[in-house]
Amino acid sequence: MDQEEESLSAVFNKALILHNQILDSQEDTNSEPFQDKVKKGILMLEDATRLVSVLDIFSRNENYTELPAEHLKFFLLPVLLGDLNNKVIENVRDGIVEITQVYYIDFLQRCQDYGFNVDKIPKLVKVKDDEDDGDVEQIPRLPDMGKMTAERNAKMERFRQTKQLESDLRELKSVISGASRDEDTLRDYYLKLIQKFVNTSLDELASLEMEVGVLQHMAKVKAGKINPEPEKPRRKLQPIIITKDKLQKQVYGLGYPSLPVLSVDEFYEKRIEEGWWKPPSSGGALQDRATDPDLEARMKEQEEREEDDKVDRDDEEARDRVMGMDEYKDDHRRGEGNRHNMG
Repeated sequence: MDQEEESLSAVFNKALILHNQILDSQEDTNSEPFQDKVKKGILMLEDATRLVSVLDIFSRNENYTELPAEHLKFFLLPVLLGDLNNKVIENVRDGIVEITQVYYIDFLQRCQDYGFNVDKIPKLVKVKDDEDDGDVEQIPRLPDMGKMTAERNAKMERFRQTKQLESDLRELKSVISGASRDEDTLRDYYLKLIQKFVNTSLDELASLEMEVGVLQHMAKVKAGKINPEPEKPRRKLQPIIITKDKLQKQVYGLGYPSLPVLSVDEFYEKRIEEGWWKPPSSGGALQDRATDPDLEARMKEQEEREEDDKVDRDDEEARDRVMGMDEYKDDHRRGEGNRHNMG
């Protein structure tokens, strides 16, 4: 490795350490010290990118398996620049979102060109489309649930893979930091690091695409170019006092003249008319009462018989207790057994 490559490697390593510190930082992203670190990291990565171009390290005709292990880390330059540019707050957000997308897409495209496993590369989504004809746009209200499910599943799979990669990287980093560092271990470390950033780049691009949609919507609303779909009339909700029967309805209705007071049957029928409930196919207690007016009278008569039986049983138990007490009194004199404080 010549002096220029040593200088490039040193700049990159410092920039990578600073990048990791920025992403792990708990500082306020709007604070001046934090933003100074972000700017410093961007300048270092831009210097490293220019040195990679001058040294002509990469060639489109090569595969990543043909590159030296030390050169693999330079694949990360675009994604690191994307991460840090996404933290900048001084510029207009529209421009930052587009620049960040460019860096992530460039990283994924370069990985795909050199044989890494990158299935589909998202396209750049501009905040302001040059072909915007200015027509009033109708907002679709229903999302594509199939697309959302597929994206969620892919994101969960990347999450699981990333967790495993992070665990592997911690182990490999402890190895290459020691004296037993070798070419194969270093190569394995950088390949896993690249794959991890492939996953995070895809997740970041998905988030940026959503943000672009929000920015576009805000711009069009501000310009008066959006007519939202008229909302469907909603069912008006109103409190209802439910009573057991018509007699209770008359009593409670006197206390709440402004509120509708319904008996149970009336409430059931009203909900069916409004479409809240469907009439039960097999019938039910309320429906049975409606079709059989004598049912309630028979049920009431049955309840009265059960109550009379209960009273009779209670009376018999009471008689047994009285008779038992009389027999006890016959065999025991009053005060017998009470010897407390009698000397």
